[in-house]
Amino acid sequence: MPLDESLRDQIKEYCIRDLPGDLQWHVNQFNFINNNQELKARLGRAFYSARYMAKLMEALYVSREDMHSFVKFQTIQYASIYEAVISYLLWNKFNDNQEVKKLQTHKAYKPVSALGSLTKITYDNEEVFPCVYRDAKTPKNSIPFQDKVDCGVRIGFIEEKYAGDIKKLYELRNLAHIENEAEKQIEVELQHARNGYWRMKPFLEKVNECLILNK
Repeated sequence: MPLDESLRDQIKEYCIRDLPGDLQWHVNQFNFINNNQELKARLGRAFYSARYMAKLMEALYVSREDMHSFVKFQTIQYASIYEAVISYLLWNKFNDNQEVKKLQTHKAYKPVSALGSLTKITYDNEEVFPCVYRDAKTPKNSIPFQDKVDCGVRIGFIEEKYAGDIKKLYELRNLAHIENEAEKQIEVELQHARNGYWRMKPFLEKVNECLILNK
């Protein structure tokens, strides 16, 4: 059975009492996303739910093992927000930036038939194929997140002093599967969730500042 309605209302009031605004306020923190309203709305909801969960954890005064689900949820939410915002900025707002172009380029060997079909070269009993070594486009989903963060630092929408914390949060999100947690003895701790929140305000401020400078 659910708790008594008066108690539920009391808990809800506690959870929203110290938040800077309602759901719409949190959505508005991503107003720089002006061509994808669905993404903006989902980012705002993720931000709001992470903050709500933090206040619920505080309201219930959970500790030790009971805290794990609250902390893990917040960590996943914040890491997902950073990932989505950084990817959006790179591929939308700064897609013509030279740093982004370099990020999407790698060297690769491409076979050529310059020597003709009758020519066969072998080395150590294996056939050798002539190739050229040239630039190739790297698929977006093949670019490591840490490289995206470093690119954001070079462009100027991520402060270098916060880059490490953002990378760590993302690493924890990707490793926060039960098998990985057990194998690598990973513990997602309260401090990680707090870092995710504490870095969000300067992160968003830096994004807006950089976008204004690059208009």
